[in-house]
Order: sequence, then C-alpha cells, then structure tokens
Amino acid sequence: MKWEMIDLEDGFHQMRVEASWEEIAPDYEDILAEFKGFQVPGFRPGKVPQPVLEGRFRREISEQLSRRGAHRLGRQALEQVKVEVTGPVEVSDMEWERDQIFRFTARFFPLPEFDLPDYRSWGPGIAQADDPPGELSLRLLETVDFPLPDELVQGELAFDGQAEHDPESEAWQAAAQRVKLMLILKRCAREEGIEIGEADLEQRIEEKAAEFETSPDTLKAELEKGGGRSRLKDLLLAENVLEYLLENMRGKDT
Repeated sequence: MKWEMIDLEDGFHQMRVEASWEEIAPDYEDILAEFKGFQVPGFRPGKVPQPVLEGRFRREISEQLSRRGAHRLGRQALEQVKVEVTGPVEVSDMEWERDQIFRFTARFFPLPEFDLPDYRSWGPGIAQADDPPGELSLRLLETVDFPLPDELVQGELAFDGQAEHDPESEAWQAAAQRVKLMLILKRCAREEGIEIGEADLEQRIEEKAAEFETSPDTLKAELEKGGGRSRLKDLLLAENVLEYLLENMRGKDT
C-alpha cells in the first residue's frame, strides 16, 4: 500500500492511497456474495453470472467497497504513519476495477496539539465525588483550552441527526463540549499509552449487539455507515481513559 499526504487550508488533511487488488479482494468478494441471491430478469436466483452482477450492481458495490475496504485501508495507512485522527475518515475519489490498482482519497482532521494540565497531581477528591467521570471531565474541560474547528462540531451534530449551525445555541455548545472532551482524552491516552485494539472493539460490538437483540454482523454493517465504527472506538477509548485516571486518583488516597 502506498500513500501521499496533502495538507489543506481548513485544517483538514488528505491522504491519497493506492493499494493492490489483493489487499481489497476479501472485501470485494464478501460484498459480491451478498448480491448473488438477488433476482435479475432472465436468470434464476443464485444463478446470475458474476459479470452480470458486477455490472448491474456496480454502484451499490462501490458504496459498500468505500465503507468497508477504503475505510479499513485508510485506517491502516494512518496507523502506519502514526497519525491520530479526530472524527470519521471521509473517503472520496475512489477508483477501482477488478484485479487493478485500488485508489481513493481519505480526508481527516488530525488530533490538534495542545498542552495538558498536570492531571496526575489531582487528588482523590475527584474520584470520590458523586459522579467521578463527570467531575473529572468537567475539570479537564475547564483547564484545557484550544481552538475547535466548526467542522468537527457540525460533524458531531450531524451524527446525532441535528442540523444546527448557530454557535450560540445550546445544541452547538453541548456538541462542542463533547468533541473537546474527546480530543483531550485522546491526548491523555497518548500520554498514558492507552490503546483500543480490534479485539476490544469486537467485544464491545458483541455486547452492543446482544443489548440491541441483533447479530454482531448486522451491527458491524450499520456501524460502517457514517463513521459509526470509529465513533464507537473513540467512546470505548474515552471510557478506558477516564477509568484509568480515576483509578490512579483513588490510589493517591492509600
């Protein structure tokens, strides 16, 4: 896999990625298998020739290939160059033909640089509060300041199905606080060496699938739409970071 980084003026970055067909083939075959049972005039169900399926459902295949393969390869490329991403990775300009080079552009906002407070020195009072995670979150928000791009707040609102564009509104302010806290906790995770692996994410997906009374595969397919998988990973990371910091604060009382 090859890539080229491109800086953008609005703070977003772009990465142009090229991958061999072998790297995307498993995703393609899984996607194509989902269409083999579809009815096509002139053919019996399950007996539609593959070239016919590929031609008739090319748009639908492309959409799923973008959600599954391109997002997966984009995440892998960013991990290899050690770029921490804020929010979902957007895929565009995808070019593909079976058995040919697979190309796409990944657009993302990198984790901004800012100074963290000396949270390791905070006493056990926070950990003993009625709402320890909330108390710690509030303290972090009060002691860290950095400019927050409007695009990130709008993305957070859009994920919740809101179309608010007024920075003075309560919805905007609440979304901005959520985004800011997530960025702070990501920086704390980097400082403390806390990571969320694929096994951790798969376990959380299985737990959520059981909670929603659906299958893990169905939930995974839904999460691939609109950056839901990366959002779930961020939420899991935030939970782990808050619990880690609170445990350390509790230890200061012993």
